[in-house]
Amino acid sequence: MKRKISLGPWFRPVFRTLRAMRKVRGTRLDVFGYAHLRRVERELIQEYRETILEALAAARPAADLAADLDAVVELAELPDLVRGYEQIKLDNVDTYHRRRS
Repeated sequence: MKRKISLGPWFRPVFRTLRAMRKVRGTRLDVFGYAHLRRVERELIQEYRETILEALAAARPAADLAADLDAVVELAELPDLVRGYEQIKLDNVDTYHRRRS
């Protein structure tokens, strides 16, 4: 903290601009949303939802229910693997896909 940057009151307009630009997120004007990593993250959300719904639908109501539910719980915990920055996150997405299979 010895080298902490002090921006001062002159930087407030920049912060206000950044705050106002939150409305752009997820739209065509979101230039950061075009990045490969952001597209992968958005695809993962939909893929995860579909995987969980399929797993719950496939869970048999018979005696094997406990084993099926354990598998569903394991699937539900998989997104915890997808962490890190850039290439680390992309590598973790590959691990997620392998374990999901």
